[in-house]
Amino acid sequence: MIEANVPKLISIESTLESNAQILDSSHWGEDFTWEQLQTVSYYFKPYGAPKGTVIYKEGEPGSSMGVIAKGAIGVYKNDKLISTLRVGRTFGEMSVIDTQPRSATARAEKDTVFLSMDRNSMMILADQHPALAFKIIWNISRALSQRLRLTSAQLAEFLASNVI
Repeated sequence: MIEANVPKLISIESTLESNAQILDSSHWGEDFTWEQLQTVSYYFKPYGAPKGTVIYKEGEPGSSMGVIAKGAIGVYKNDKLISTLRVGRTFGEMSVIDTQPRSATARAEKDTVFLSMDRNSMMILADQHPALAFKIIWNISRALSQRLRLTSAQLAEFLASNVI
């Protein structure tokens, strides 16, 4: 079983500019202007997770997502590694949208730093900057769509190779 440590809020200087730089290095940097990233950065909080720390646990309630700034996150389903996410990738997005229990466990594979946005912050952003919130939801939707396409292709390949 994966040991559950609580991620610790890191003490790096958390400024709008440093958070914006992290977001700029993610896939979101392509879709937002620098000024938009600085605005959106206000709604993210930085966290540090030592290697082995469970950030999200499969089946537990969730309402936040993360953007990896340093390190790597392993995604586990039924205690089996299904993906390793690296710097610039997002994780946990589904729970911001639907607040359903986590579909997988996210664990720091290395000492990891990430920015986190919870659903409440997303709703405040939507009230204060609806166009930016829409862009975030659009990016989340695109990422989920890409993952679904990959999973569908993998499932089809698996089914084809296991035909009796």
